[in-house]
Amino acid sequence: MITVLYGGGRAQEIWARALDRAREDVSASTAIDVIAVDNHGGVAEPASLPKGARLIDPGRNIGFAAGCNRGIEAAAEGSVVVLLNPDVEVSPGFLAQVAGLEWPEDLAARGPAVRTPDGGVEQSARGFPTARTGLLGRTSLLARMRPSSRLVQRELRATPGSGTQVVDWVSGACLIAPRDRFDVVGPLDEGYFMYWEDADWCRRSLSAGMRVEYEPSLSVVHHQGSTSAASPLMTIIAFHRSAFRYWRLHVSRSLLATGLGGAVLACRCALKLAAAVFRSTPRRNGP
Repeated sequence: MITVLYGGGRAQEIWARALDRAREDVSASTAIDVIAVDNHGGVAEPASLPKGARLIDPGRNIGFAAGCNRGIEAAAEGSVVVLLNPDVEVSPGFLAQVAGLEWPEDLAARGPAVRTPDGGVEQSARGFPTARTGLLGRTSLLARMRPSSRLVQRELRATPGSGTQVVDWVSGACLIAPRDRFDVVGPLDEGYFMYWEDADWCRRSLSAGMRVEYEPSLSVVHHQGSTSAASPLMTIIAFHRSAFRYWRLHVSRSLLATGLGGAVLACRCALKLAAAVFRSTPRRNGP
């Protein structure tokens, strides 16, 4: 179990206590090793972590992908790795279910159903990002107005009631994979400081001849935004930088397409930043 920490708070307390409860349901013969990578610069206290957790302190914020890689490097050979955000709450039986999973040689990773605190289904299993993702992705207007559209469902696979299925990629908020898959596919690309490293790794898994599955019999709750609310502007910039890296590496087929994609993402980033600043600016009451 590998988690990259970003400064504690209520969500981290929920994460830690939920892991402690889940470990109680696991057979005594199954070792559960919790590795926490402190990307907030030495602020994580042992008392705020799950019992027996190992703490890795890189001394600074090295990015989500790099933090996960440090944890994976420290994980035991032959183990199953669970990459878990510190704002994700596992159910009491989650780790016992993970311990019982079988892993065919061509299966790179699984992603559970990721639910919101109010019981909704988060779009954690998707098609690979393309030029149309901005129009059909999970935050798009069409996805909000017509979620059952066939075009939308090609992009967003985690629909209510869907069963186990092969998907293009699953969210790194909770990604489960045998340790040796990272030897075959390679580590997460540390060029992604935050966001899109999960889609990139799953795409490389496909290139390595393996598949990725969405497994809704496994379920976690994502208290989304808890780790990014403290620095929303940095989060917006990191998201768009990573989106451009993915576009350049995996989607663009020419210098012109790379430039156009970069321009569109830069404009989108500027609009998002302006909106975030506007929302955070105190309003003066009228006379």
